[in-house]
Amino acid sequence: MIVNTNQPLVVFDAMGVLYLIGDDESELLIPYLRELGCRLDVDEIHQAYEDASVGRLTSAEFWQVCGVQGDDQTYCSRHTLTPGMDSLLEDLSQAGVRMACLSNDVSEWSRILRVHFGLEKWISTWVISGDIRARKPDPEAFHILTELTDVPLDAMVFFDDAQRNIDAALNLGMDAVRFTSADACRMDLRHRGFQI
Repeated sequence: MIVNTNQPLVVFDAMGVLYLIGDDESELLIPYLRELGCRLDVDEIHQAYEDASVGRLTSAEFWQVCGVQGDDQTYCSRHTLTPGMDSLLEDLSQAGVRMACLSNDVSEWSRILRVHFGLEKWISTWVISGDIRARKPDPEAFHILTELTDVPLDAMVFFDDAQRNIDAALNLGMDAVRFTSADACRMDLRHRGFQI
């Protein structure tokens, strides 16, 4: 597969884009913690999650703070791939499109998910908040993305489900699109000249 360097780099968020659930904290993590008997209130869980998602806590330390015997694999198994995303990534790869992921996530969970769903065969660069210690919409996360890909922000197309992240990207000169579905994403890319 030959990468077409004349096309923009396509950048995807993970939660709500690659994976179906956008608000993984409320819809997946907190219910899992409650099943395990976590007694922290929602604000305390949120703070621990924020700390883990910027690398201040490992996943093991996160479970410990929450007072449970959490298991990374069991928790991550609750995620599902967004319908149609695998075929979109395959088609982009076949067309020689270079792709990256910019996501707010706990380092260990991000690795488990992308390996489980086989996404590394399509997406070459993973810029994860737990690894870089910066969360979108912080401009620092976007600047690290450009450093790691050697692609300027104005030569990227960015898909995210959160409007605050879209706004941050637009303010930095990126072409940013609010993600709603894999089919809509495919159409957005075709409108931008991608042959998929």
